[in-house]
This record gives sequence, structure tokens and C-alpha cells, in this order.
Amino acid sequence: MKYFVSIILAHLVVLLANGQIKEGKIIYERKINLHKRIPAADESMKSMIPEFNTSKVQLLFSESESIFKNLPEEEDIREHAGESDNGNRIVMRFGGTDDETYKNYETGKSIEQRELGPKKYIIEDSLKKLSWKLDDAGATKMIKNYTCRKALCKSPQGLEVVAWYSDEINCPSGPDIYGGLPGMILEVSIGDGEIVFTPIEITNSTDKKLVKAPVTGKKISRKEFQKMIEEQFGANPGGGPVIRIQRDVRAN
Repeated sequence: MKYFVSIILAHLVVLLANGQIKEGKIIYERKINLHKRIPAADESMKSMIPEFNTSKVQLLFSESESIFKNLPEEEDIREHAGESDNGNRIVMRFGGTDDETYKNYETGKSIEQRELGPKKYIIEDSLKKLSWKLDDAGATKMIKNYTCRKALCKSPQGLEVVAWYSDEINCPSGPDIYGGLPGMILEVSIGDGEIVFTPIEITNSTDKKLVKAPVTGKKISRKEFQKMIEEQFGANPGGGPVIRIQRDVRAN
């Protein structure tokens, strides 16, 4: 009897494993609250720029690898300006439209392609290890017909991160730098909604040849690249895409 029970359990494990999605494509909406990034000393800027910027990003994945990148915008949002009553403009510039992040969970390595001005750079590094804490209450919710569980951690910048992941997708990845959970992250909120990723399309197949590390760009260390970013844009405490907001004062 025990023998037959063991066989039945073994078959159930195989069926569950075969039911998991092992490759595919996810298109997320990335929504950034621009007002939260405005320093308190510049509160007046809020009336001159939209509160949110939304864009689409794509994650291609196999069981142990993924490649994350931005999708082309329907309109050029790299420079969007608002105008104040005195004729001054607020100019927003969005950097990193050609950025890509490759993650390999077998080797524990990441390879990133980063854009800065007209140049591209390659940064090779270890995968970021986030100190995830699974929700003690076992909270679940449905996202795009997938049962998701809740996990929490701090971002590298110290912001609160709430993620919803599904073990029905057999890849421990997610959007941007986020991953390392027992399933795919389908939704994540960073900094109490400062940056939010939500899926708008999930496909359970992809061309595995496209899930590969980027190679275009000069190899550089993360420290060197971060120094260049800060020299051009200043600190980016919220993480995510580099957004520069500046005043363009017109001469009278």
C-alpha cells in the first residue's frame, strides 16, 4: 500500500512540475510618481510637471535566465516640459532607454547594458541578494489569473519594497533588479508607490535565443559608472530610471 501511495505522490509532483510555466514573456507597465522625487524645497515644481510617468518594459525568461529591457515609447517622452506663469520651463530628461539587465540564477551573475549620453557600457556583477521576508499571514491575490504570494524587503536605496510572486511560473526573476523569490515577481511597489511595476501581458512561450546577455558597450565597473551618473545627474536615491528635472529660465 505504501508503495502505491509513493507512486501516486511521485506522479502528482511530476504533474505539478509540468504544469509550471518554464519560459515566456511578460510586459509590465512601469509607473513612476514624479512628484515624490521633487525635493521639499521645490514644491512649486509640482504644478508644472505631471504627477506620473508611465512606460512599458519587457522581461523574457527561461527557467534560470531572464533579460529585462525598456520598450519603445509611442511618443518621445525623453524631454517633456511644463511652463510656469513667469514663462520659465521645467524640463524632464529620461535616461537609459536602451538599458538591459540580464540575470542568470544558475551562475549567480548579472550583466547590464547601461546607456549614458551617446555611449553604452557593460557592467558585470553578482546578482543582488535581497533580504526577502515572506508574508507571515500567507496573503495571496490573483494577478492575470496567477495565484500570487506576498514578500517584502528593502531596496538597495533603503526603500520599502512589496512584491507579489507566483510559483506557477518557474523562474525566480522579476522586473528591474528584483528577483530571488520562489517564483516570478508579477507585481512590485517600491517606496510606497514611488515606482510600481504591474503586468499587462503574460505569454507562456518565447524564443530562448533572445534570452541572452547584452554585449554592446564598453566594460566598466559599477563604481565607475555610478560616479559618471552622479557627475551628470546627481544622486538617484529612488533608484529606477534616471530622471533629471531642471529649470530652464528664459531671458526676458
